[in-house]
Amino acid sequence: MFRNQKSSNRPAGNFILGINIDSDRVLLVYGSPTGTISERLSFPSPRQENFQTLLSEISSHADRLLMITQAQRLPLPDVISVSVSGNYDTQTNILTSAADFPQWKSEPLRSQLGLRFNLPVYVESKADAGLLAELLFGSVSDQEQTVYVSFQPRIRVAIFGNGKLYSTSGGLSGAIGNVRLRDFADDDQIVHLNDVASSAGLLKLARLRHPNHWEDEAVPDDIVNCVLSADPYGIEVVEEAARIFGRELQTLIHVLRPTNFVVGYPLNLLGEHWMQPMSEAISNTTGLGSGQLPRIVASALGTRQPELEAIAPAIMAVRSQTQ
Repeated sequence: MFRNQKSSNRPAGNFILGINIDSDRVLLVYGSPTGTISERLSFPSPRQENFQTLLSEISSHADRLLMITQAQRLPLPDVISVSVSGNYDTQTNILTSAADFPQWKSEPLRSQLGLRFNLPVYVESKADAGLLAELLFGSVSDQEQTVYVSFQPRIRVAIFGNGKLYSTSGGLSGAIGNVRLRDFADDDQIVHLNDVASSAGLLKLARLRHPNHWEDEAVPDDIVNCVLSADPYGIEVVEEAARIFGRELQTLIHVLRPTNFVVGYPLNLLGEHWMQPMSEAISNTTGLGSGQLPRIVASALGTRQPELEAIAPAIMAVRSQTQ
């Protein structure tokens, strides 16, 4: 494992090792506060393994990544930045639980990474990190109230207002994907909003609607790719999921009345196939006029969102320390 010897005249946080952890993959990037990503690599998530196995995998792949960057004469990183799926408590710095990692229980993620890398570590949940990336590199202002929705691996909202992220003890807030769906009460495959409108849920809904259309080895990204290729089956599934998702947002919209509502990765890639039916459902169920609804937009970060999400926690934390 590398050990960084910081240069006394180099600003803290000028070079970042970013880590984005979800149930599909772990993405590692070497980036800067400007959003420049010099190198990246990824590996499949060890979903059924314990937390120490994940740490060992991250260490091994980080060494590989940094050998590549050092061959390019790039400096070692100053900080570690982490986006992680699951319930991350920013008060205790404990990952209390993660639905897609059944063996993880009350894991000291920040301190363990700090010990392994001997660097400052900044961690946020995936939804919160995604929202920070929007504030840093997207089209929303930190002077406005914004709701951001992450769809991978599960649906989670992040809320920003009055200059800060909303959070609760245990990191449990925002799990809107756990809402139970009444429309599918007789179907044991579709129970929660996650089963329809998350990236994995789209595949589950697609198999339910058109079981013979999808390969046995299909993955969630295949639904997005089908829609982008104008596949009518994929478009039908996505538009149904978007309408269901939009209908379930009425309480959230009425309670928060945000300025901005941002659709995150990967459903931001679907364009109007997702945005139009979702927006129409929000308008119909809330009863709000166009002047009362939030500005509803797809994240402008496109396919770069996962890597920018990885470095955003450290960038925002270092900025706040220097202001």
